[in-house]
Amino acid sequence: MFSLIIGLLLFAAMGAIMLWRPEYLARVTGVELSTPEARSEARAVYGGFGVAVALALFTALVYSDFKGGIMYTTGLMLIGMAAGRGYAAWLERPTSPLIWGLLAGEAILGLMIFFRV
Repeated sequence: MFSLIIGLLLFAAMGAIMLWRPEYLARVTGVELSTPEARSEARAVYGGFGVAVALALFTALVYSDFKGGIMYTTGLMLIGMAAGRGYAAWLERPTSPLIWGLLAGEAILGLMIFFRV
């Protein structure tokens, strides 16, 4: 239950911020969103997707019939994000501590949700 609430809050915050202010991504990652297409992509991938995951986690909290499937899928998704970030870190050797923090957060929350902690 704890991991569902944490995930719900984090994904809702990420989704809302990125729908409203996609240029915030540049402050976090250094990726410049200088075209309408780039901002649209950030709104879709980080904003819309974040809100959708938050809604799925909320559904898992209030409708137990879907809880197992939602937790399994969301946990795997976060573990996959951490694995992709870890592979990128191995290839690129980033120097920003933010990258390592995101990797750790994705991995820990993914495992917590997957194993229903």
